[in-house]
Amino acid sequence: MRPFYARPWLLLLTLLGFTRLAQAQIEPAAQYTTLTPAQLMAWTSTGPTALPANVSTVPLATRQNSLAPQLNPNQSFNSKVNWCPDGMNNFVGYLNEQPQFNLYNFTHWQYIDVFTWFASPIGIPCRPWVEAAHRNGVKMIGTVFTDRAGFQTLLQKDASGNYIGAQKLIAVANYYGFDGWFFNAESAMTFAEVTELRNLLKQLQVLKPAGMEIHWYDALISSGTVTYQNTFNATNSPFVQDGTDRVSDAIFTNYFWIYGSTFTTAVARANAVGRSPYDVYTGADIWPGRNPQQLFPFYTYQGTPNSGWMDNYYSGGNLTAPLTSLAVFAPNITYNGGLSSFNSNPADYARFYNGEVKLFSGDDLDITTADATGAWKGFGYYQPVRCAITALPFETNFCVGQGKIFANNGVVAVKGWTDMAKQAIMPSWQWARSGASNVAARFDFSRAWYGGTSVQLSGSLAAGASTTVKLYQTKLPITATTNLDLVYKGRAAGASSTRLALYFSDNLTTPEYLDVPALADTLWASSTLSLAAYANRELAIIGVQANSTAALAAYRFNMGKLKIYNGTAPAAAPVANFAATATTVLTGQTVTFANSSTNASSYTWSLPGATVTSSTAVHATATYATAGTYSVTLTASNGTAQNVLTRTAYITVLTAPPAGANTSLNFDGVSKYVDAGVINLSGAALSLECWVKPTTFKATSPFISSLLGMEDGGANTAMLRLGDAGIDPSQVQFVVQIGSTTRKLTSVARLTAGQWTHLAGTYDGSTMRLYVNGVLDNSLAATGNVVANAAFSLARNYAAPRGLDGRLDEARAWTRALTAAEVQANACGVTLPAAGLAGYWRLNDSPNLTTADASGNNHTGNLTNMGPSDWSTDVPSQCPTITGLLPRRAADGLQVQVLGNPVPGSQAEIEISGAQGQPVVLSLRNVLGAVVWQQELAPTTNRTSIAVPRAAGLYVLRARTATQEASVKLMRQ
Repeated sequence: MRPFYARPWLLLLTLLGFTRLAQAQIEPAAQYTTLTPAQLMAWTSTGPTALPANVSTVPLATRQNSLAPQLNPNQSFNSKVNWCPDGMNNFVGYLNEQPQFNLYNFTHWQYIDVFTWFASPIGIPCRPWVEAAHRNGVKMIGTVFTDRAGFQTLLQKDASGNYIGAQKLIAVANYYGFDGWFFNAESAMTFAEVTELRNLLKQLQVLKPAGMEIHWYDALISSGTVTYQNTFNATNSPFVQDGTDRVSDAIFTNYFWIYGSTFTTAVARANAVGRSPYDVYTGADIWPGRNPQQLFPFYTYQGTPNSGWMDNYYSGGNLTAPLTSLAVFAPNITYNGGLSSFNSNPADYARFYNGEVKLFSGDDLDITTADATGAWKGFGYYQPVRCAITALPFETNFCVGQGKIFANNGVVAVKGWTDMAKQAIMPSWQWARSGASNVAARFDFSRAWYGGTSVQLSGSLAAGASTTVKLYQTKLPITATTNLDLVYKGRAAGASSTRLALYFSDNLTTPEYLDVPALADTLWASSTLSLAAYANRELAIIGVQANSTAALAAYRFNMGKLKIYNGTAPAAAPVANFAATATTVLTGQTVTFANSSTNASSYTWSLPGATVTSSTAVHATATYATAGTYSVTLTASNGTAQNVLTRTAYITVLTAPPAGANTSLNFDGVSKYVDAGVINLSGAALSLECWVKPTTFKATSPFISSLLGMEDGGANTAMLRLGDAGIDPSQVQFVVQIGSTTRKLTSVARLTAGQWTHLAGTYDGSTMRLYVNGVLDNSLAATGNVVANAAFSLARNYAAPRGLDGRLDEARAWTRALTAAEVQANACGVTLPAAGLAGYWRLNDSPNLTTADASGNNHTGNLTNMGPSDWSTDVPSQCPTITGLLPRRAADGLQVQVLGNPVPGSQAEIEISGAQGQPVVLSLRNVLGAVVWQQELAPTTNRTSIAVPRAAGLYVLRARTATQEASVKLMRQ
């Protein structure tokens, strides 16, 4: 097999941090969805790392695979699909609804069989995603992705010789309700250790319940070395089948292949060991610019773009004859691979969703039409849809699981949100159109009946023209009592110009049509349509058709809910649920409680402490006049039953700092950060500095709390952060890309939660230095130019789990190396202008949602996912309020003033009053409290000159008598 790269780009990407991930964050509640091997070995269902909130109770839906209703019946269900986005814990590690619209999402479950929750070291799938997968009949498997030491930990045995790690993995999967494990071993081991690991896998086969799957990745081989086979052969087959012993249920082969021999070798070996060739998932890494299967653009081999690489999976390109199954790695290209900027820009949602459609429906975004020669055909060209809609009742509200609004019964609250647990069954085809091409189908993010989306048909129709969109493949038996409920809306009152197109198994070519009743207005309408005329037939496809006898220049039709059931619509008990648009607000600031209750028709809100303490609105709003902490209660009713939800101490109300006050910014370690745009710090030297007050430190991998700087996927790196793999999460790291190497300097000191600390990292072309509270803590020899020209952030960088839970103040970036004296003197402020100052955020901008760049370089920081309540008057106590720069105030007590402040030279004129005949001790301290000059003055002295240090910056001048004390800031130019 021809090697493509000297150093392979492996599944190890996530662990090493080479992939640019989302501007998102694992929420604190989900911190134990990644475990270390040691935590796994200590795990119990009642222990501290067990998360009851992560337990999925949604069963795996039954699927009915049928070729007849397919758009292309010349396909095969023999081949299976494993979908493996790179770094799930980084950008969707949550258990509860998130206050962000632009998190990663997936809506094409019907084309896949297994979803790998790729995370490390022990990646446990998060409940919302497990529930969405299970509703669609897709298995969700977690990941075991650790190093040699981690596997050594898992290989421990109990007194009976059984592998404790195997027992724990089964217990964790059973407890949380997911479907198995993906083993990714990419660290060299000894032959004996590999033998033990294979025996652990064999024991998993004995212990696991029916339906649970164990997958192996093609990397580690029996000798203990890591060597990628890129097919299924005699070298890696012992990890799938070892003689008569079943070791794994499937293998995900590596993806450095081009030739069809990859597949013939795999099929031959599978047959030789008595396993199905469809237990072999031939890997395809579709990340742009990385491997032969890359999308988009295509890998160019010998001058020809390899746009047809998927044809290799089929004998002679015959879709009825797949050779192996398919494993797709890094399909999150639509999110953070350059196909959209949705990960950092919520407004770019259309490009993200079009990218998802492109993956499955091809370059033309329509699965029913042939793509141009050389274009991407889409996975849906090769793979049939799997049908999980097999029994009544069937209901969907077309909610994709996120939105920029939240609607309940059509009443809208404006807010960004994501929660895959709320995702409905998605259309089987996105999108399958026939007829006139001027009407398009899409998800509408501005109109919804429940959740954040509806399905919209829109465009223009010529007289007598029609467009049919097939939405769902089903297998539903219709009886004389079957009804269909439809909630819909249109552009105008009157004829809807729309009808449902129902295809039955006994006649898949000619649909039955049901006219959608006319609209009384432009609001949501509800209609119940009887399906009794089709009793004893099987509904195979649900579609919708736009049609009109007269020309329509602006046709629009939205579907908000579709429900099919027998007899009377089943009455379900109401479930109360809601989420606030913000849980920390200021006095007088309005907060909206977005109501996500289900099966309810009326609501009662109790809002103690608010200016209006009760409401019957669908989405309640409240303002609070007094600072404090308040609870909120919602009672949801449907006429026969009710459900009550109280969120105790849910809303925190703060008093706003006055405009222009000395403030810091408070970050939540979840989604809040400041985006200062692209800053170029590349060159021979740089410095970064800030004050930080951590609230908590990261308890789980990757243990990082970013403070300020940039990190752009292995290049363009310059940052200060707390924690990293292998160090304590309270230790400071100064990280800089120097030439082609990322250099890391770690502090000896460990920070204390709840305590302000000044940090500075400098690089002068020969040495990296790290200062903690003005004192040199550690240094590292390094030479070369800095490579750092990328997006600069405060309180987050690169990947989701790396946000700061705490406060920042006085953040700065320089294109020169500060001296030790400057680090001490300038900690609390910089006299402007200052040479080499590239960015300076004093963070004194309350109540704005931007923070000014005082350097004059216009790198304004945008507060992202933040509000006015994130400004705090909690600032470093080491930085007293400047009084010496203000006009002198008359006072009877001891007063000290600097005449001519800032001080331009080496001497400062000082005036003293109110000493009341007592000797005065004058002292000058740097901002870290160190005394740099001191002198006792005679009782009669009221004016004197003092020596000022050479280092420019901020100092504190203190005057003290036996009974009084006064201080003033002195600015040295």
